[in-house]
Amino acid sequence: MAPDETLLHDDPALEGGEWLFRRDGQVFGPIDSRALAAMLYRGDVDGKTPVSSGDGAWSALGQVPAFLVHAKKAAAGLRVEREVTGSRQLRARRNRLRLIAFAVAALVLVVGAAGGALWVARRNGATSPLLEDFGAGIRIASAARIGVSSRASAEDEFEVPVDAPESGGAPPHRKRARPAPAPGPAAGGGAGGSVEGGELVAASFDPRKIQQVVGREQRNLAPCFRAEAQRSPEFRGDVPIEFVIGNDGKVAQLWIDEPRFKEGPLRECLLKALGAWRFDAFPGQRPTVSLAFGIGR
Repeated sequence: MAPDETLLHDDPALEGGEWLFRRDGQVFGPIDSRALAAMLYRGDVDGKTPVSSGDGAWSALGQVPAFLVHAKKAAAGLRVEREVTGSRQLRARRNRLRLIAFAVAALVLVVGAAGGALWVARRNGATSPLLEDFGAGIRIASAARIGVSSRASAEDEFEVPVDAPESGGAPPHRKRARPAPAPGPAAGGGAGGSVEGGELVAASFDPRKIQQVVGREQRNLAPCFRAEAQRSPEFRGDVPIEFVIGNDGKVAQLWIDEPRFKEGPLRECLLKALGAWRFDAFPGQRPTVSLAFGIGR
């Protein structure tokens, strides 16, 4: 179902605001209100999709007042479309439009169609579009996803500083934080709360802050892919990468899910670039960040 662009543009309830949303065990965003409403009409999210304004509280999208009417209209329109086109055709169409939906969200963030998101970007200088095109055929093929990968085996316990030492005083007090043995609420004060990644885990990291660092620093990986494109001019496609953030806030591990690039100059270049990224330190379960860069058109 194509969204009514005029309806979205003229609705004052969609002015400003940034949102995180959960889907398939991953946290996406931040994304502005109009782009999120457009995803409702495309069927990429629905009224039951959990969303958060970044304060740590999550609600169903259809229960947020600004999206209440849009969620009902989108559900009705998609129900009619399913009856007309059939579920198989609709499912294929959604798959084709998924990347387009994220590209539209990125365009809205860049050109400032959503004034609130643009104001936040000007205020803190940290908000970047979900997807970027760096020229020369190098682009971000999928928005960063934050979760917990089975490949990132957590340690039994982590030791992290709590109180800084006073002048001439004793060494800083340290506390031990163990990953929870069963699903439960967040172990720390991170705004992101518990994060899904194959199973629910206790987490002290903040997905929103991680998204901000990735959005700000992701362009620093583009030169690595541009150099690889020159070394491998015949290659066309996406190169998925996944990395683990250690408890000290530094990138601890890297995987490249493209067989020809698991080792070699591209991996070394990415490791060097990622080594300069800095996240907030935290105790407990370590998060992974997944994204994909595209080479060629």
